[in-house]
Amino acid sequence: MTLRLAGLFADAKTLWQREHRLVVPVAGLFFLLPSLGILLLMAQSAPQLESLADQAAMLAFYEKFVRANVVPLMFAYLAVDYGIFAILTLYLRGGGQTLGQVLLQALRRLFPFLLLEVAVSIAFQLGFSLFIAPGLFLFARTWLTAPAYAAQPEAGLITAFKQGWMRSAGVVWLLFLLVAAMVFVAGIGAVAVASIFTGLIATAAGGGVLPEFFGYLLLSVIGAGVWTALVVLRVAAYRATEPSRGM
Repeated sequence: MTLRLAGLFADAKTLWQREHRLVVPVAGLFFLLPSLGILLLMAQSAPQLESLADQAAMLAFYEKFVRANVVPLMFAYLAVDYGIFAILTLYLRGGGQTLGQVLLQALRRLFPFLLLEVAVSIAFQLGFSLFIAPGLFLFARTWLTAPAYAAQPEAGLITAFKQGWMRSAGVVWLLFLLVAAMVFVAGIGAVAVASIFTGLIATAAGGGVLPEFFGYLLLSVIGAGVWTALVVLRVAAYRATEPSRGM
């Protein structure tokens, strides 16, 4: 099994062009809006951030924010997971269905998918707690379990784990570097672009709440774009691999 970046990106581009009219509303509802909501929620604590001078204080602030907003954060993460599963279902089980039919199909299979995501997250955290390398290894080896389940939900979660593990054999570090590059590079780029954009609007408008809102909105748009790109790349990687290698 071989996985070439050029072919992977070419397939992802084709996938995007084929279904972007259906993918965009899903990304807007389940990636962009939850991200914007969380950013606006955090903005209410912005005055407190000015007094946080060290990493320990920042961590304490974040923990306090999470404890105070467990319910909205839970719903935001649930929305993102549903959006991911809906797009995976669209590409791997859509078969000419309408967006409503795809969303309903994903909703019916959502609970097992959430269990799968939790199990993958626990495996990653366990590996990362032992040392960085095991965590990264487990992350890469389980990255294709989600599309494996979306493609054959009737086969069950155990089969999805096996498929994801086998399909990632031989391309572990390629998959990790691909995801890490997109997340970190896009994340840094998002902050930089949003900061410049917000600064320009603030200068033109003489300050105020509006430039800050547009900054958060731009961050959310870029974040939604990154999530969408990762899901489409996940589908492309799943399509490009074959479950012919042993565990």
